[in-house]
Amino acid sequence: MSVMTLAGCADTPPPEPTPTLSSAPTTPPVDTSIVRTLIDSERSTPDLVVGEPAEPVGGESAVQVSYDSGGANVTGVLRIPDADGPVPIVVVVHGSVDPEDYETGRDLVPEQRALLDAGFAVFATDMRGYAGSDSADTAANLTIDPGFGWSTVLDWGMALDVVNALEIARSGQIDGVDPDAVGLLGHSLGGLLALDAAVISPGASDLVIAMSAPASDLGEALGQVAEDDPDLADELAAEGIGLPAEDPEYWADISPATFFDRATEPLLLLHGSADDVAPAEWAQRTADAWTTAGGTAEVVVLDDGDHHLEPRRGEGDDIIVAAFDAVLR
Repeated sequence: MSVMTLAGCADTPPPEPTPTLSSAPTTPPVDTSIVRTLIDSERSTPDLVVGEPAEPVGGESAVQVSYDSGGANVTGVLRIPDADGPVPIVVVVHGSVDPEDYETGRDLVPEQRALLDAGFAVFATDMRGYAGSDSADTAANLTIDPGFGWSTVLDWGMALDVVNALEIARSGQIDGVDPDAVGLLGHSLGGLLALDAAVISPGASDLVIAMSAPASDLGEALGQVAEDDPDLADELAAEGIGLPAEDPEYWADISPATFFDRATEPLLLLHGSADDVAPAEWAQRTADAWTTAGGTAEVVVLDDGDHHLEPRRGEGDDIIVAAFDAVLR
């Protein structure tokens, strides 16, 4: 489907999922169909439930965790490095991958390992619909086909899941972690969710890094796609949604760029020039919109890098670690 560029994809994970911790939701559900309702929703910091040990990626102490997120149970993995604490922590958000193959906390492993090696704790959250997290809401939200053999539900409650992970990190619940040094890293769809989190809960992180993120103005991006796809209107109509020109309020309400004036964190956008899923020009547009709204943003484009920054991913990881080090330390 031509709107695949709105979500992109992430790494192909190992084929065998591991069991994850579950806990009963403790808060009533919220409307997750648009970002605006998440901004307006009432929130309280959830409790982090610690479960069984998880597979480490770099010699760290790793445990399975879960938490309530607006009435949904969300799972993940908490990784603590072998370092003198308290240490800064980075919430890591995966992109759109095949939910059947996704393994809890196992996307963006190179980035997680680089952060752990540098002495950062990592909180890798599983978006709703993945691993042991509750299912995404398919009835109220747009479902797209990224074109890689699986469908992705754009349930913006995933952004709420990111916010709650950040607020847990801020709360002081995690032993050995500095609650005043919290970073946020997302790739592809996870990068878009990181932008959402920054406008839903300003200040929940101290630095947002979005790798290979899609457009932050989804209506503008889809309008461009629609010019070359005469079937797109019918595909969206089947979901009960009009094109941006016909339904501008909906597209504005799901686009983080609409709310960039709320964001307080600095933003780093990391992109590959050869990304054929999310064009690098979208990163610059996001940075321009962020700065126009009063924020601080920087774009780094790695020549010849693809959607996962290959073959320059190692350089990208060095940039990520250096940026978090400069801000969180």
